[in-house]
Amino acid sequence: MGETVLTSPARLCFIVEEKYENDVMPGAVADVLESWGHRVDVLRPNAMVADLWDILPADSAAYDAFVLKTVSSGPGLSLIDAAGAAGITTVNDYRAIRLARDKAVAAVRARAAGIPFPKTYFASHAALLEQIPRSMYPLVVKPNNGSSCERVLRVDSPEELARLDLDDSGHLLAQPYLKNPGHDLKLYNTGDEVFAAVRRSPLHPGADVVEEAIPVTPQLRSLALAVGRAFGLDIYGIDVVETPQGPVVLDVNDFPSFGMVPEAAHRLARTVLRVTRRSARAGSHAQFHSTFAPVLEATA
Repeated sequence: MGETVLTSPARLCFIVEEKYENDVMPGAVADVLESWGHRVDVLRPNAMVADLWDILPADSAAYDAFVLKTVSSGPGLSLIDAAGAAGITTVNDYRAIRLARDKAVAAVRARAAGIPFPKTYFASHAALLEQIPRSMYPLVVKPNNGSSCERVLRVDSPEELARLDLDDSGHLLAQPYLKNPGHDLKLYNTGDEVFAAVRRSPLHPGADVVEEAIPVTPQLRSLALAVGRAFGLDIYGIDVVETPQGPVVLDVNDFPSFGMVPEAAHRLARTVLRVTRRSARAGSHAQFHSTFAPVLEATA
C-alpha cells in the first residue's frame, strides 16, 4: 500500500493517554508515519505538563495536526479541544470527537440523522432510573461516559434495578434491550474503506461466539457511512446489533482498536496524512492578528 505524499514531511503530535501507551493503536500508526519520513511526537497528558502556548500557531506552527487516543473523559480531550480552538487540524475533528464521546449527545445526534438507534433515557444519578416505566424492561444500563463496553448491564425488572449498586457510575443511560443473536457487529471506517467483524457482546459473555471478520454488506456499509456523515468523523467504529427489524447502532467510537482490519496502521496513517493535507489546502490554520501584540509578547 503506497504512502500519501505531502510536499514536505508532516509534523504530527499524538496525544496518547496512559491506558493506551502499550496498545497496538495508535503506536503502530505513529511508527508507520515515522517510517515514511514524517515527524511524530507523543504527548502523554498523564505523565507530563503540556505547554499550551506550543499549540498556538505562529509564523511556523509546531505541528500540522494533532491525533487523539484517549479515554472517554480523559485530559486529552482538553488538549485536542485547545488545538482545535487555535485552528490546528485535529484527527478526528475535535467537535466530532465531543459529539461521539458524550453518549447522550451521540444518541440524539444519531436519531436526528435518521440512524436506527434505541430509545434512550438519561439519568443524572441512579435513583432516577426508577421513573422508567416497567413496560420498557428489560433495560440496558450503561455510564454516559463509558468506553470499551465497561459497566454495561442488562436489568430485567425494576426489582432487579433496586438491588444494583450504581451510585458510583455517574450519569447513566438506559435503553430497552433489543432481541439479538447473542453477539454484536463492529463496523470500522479507516477513512478509505469500511470493515466488519463479529464481536462478543458484553450482555452475553457466555455465548458461543466466533469473533471474526465478515463481509460488509451494502446495508452495513451504508449505515457506517451515514454515521460518519452525521458526526463528521474520518476514522471511527460503531457497535451494531442485528435485530429482526434490521441493524441498530448502539455506540459510536472515534478511535477504536480496529481489530481484525487488515493493514490497519497503514490505512489510518494514510487517512491522517490526507486529513492534514486537506486542511492545509483549505488554509484552516487560524491566523491571529491583534491590537494587543505588545501585551501578548510580554506574556509569552
